[in-house]
Amino acid sequence: MSRILAFSLCCVLAVGAAEAGKIVKYTLKNGDVIYSDTPPPEAVSGEDVTVEPLQTFSAPAAPRLEGATSGRDEPEEAGYEEFKVTSPENDSTIRDNGGNVRVSLSLSPGLQSGHSIEIFMDGQAIGSGSSTSLTLTDVDRGTHTVRATVKDGDGREIARSNSVIFHLRRGGV
Repeated sequence: MSRILAFSLCCVLAVGAAEAGKIVKYTLKNGDVIYSDTPPPEAVSGEDVTVEPLQTFSAPAAPRLEGATSGRDEPEEAGYEEFKVTSPENDSTIRDNGGNVRVSLSLSPGLQSGHSIEIFMDGQAIGSGSSTSLTLTDVDRGTHTVRATVKDGDGREIARSNSVIFHLRRGGV
């Protein structure tokens, strides 16, 4: 571990010194190699090192796909100002031996005529309708995600809630 740390430190010093001027590779009596712009007193030998400039890359902005949803709390259409999972809280731990989990949503303004809510757990649809709450039963212990969508009368997703991660602990029987 200390060799990795020493090597990393040498690389950082080498890059920093490269910006300032000449870099020299020194070998100590015990065989350790040091990169520096000034020789250490115990150096046995030294040779100049050429440090190439670092390669960089700036990625262009990704294009927005037509009809794609943002995945943010704010819906893109339909006039919904807020749509989010309020329960369970993100990264919360639920202890329930029966595996019961209450999912609650906040939707403002309320659900519009012809729209429906679909709730997903671990990427699978588990319920749909007009209710903003649902109690899941017999959920397996472990880590799960829950999110919801609002769909129009044609089944198109028009709003998406945040995703929430929760952990379910069930005691032994």
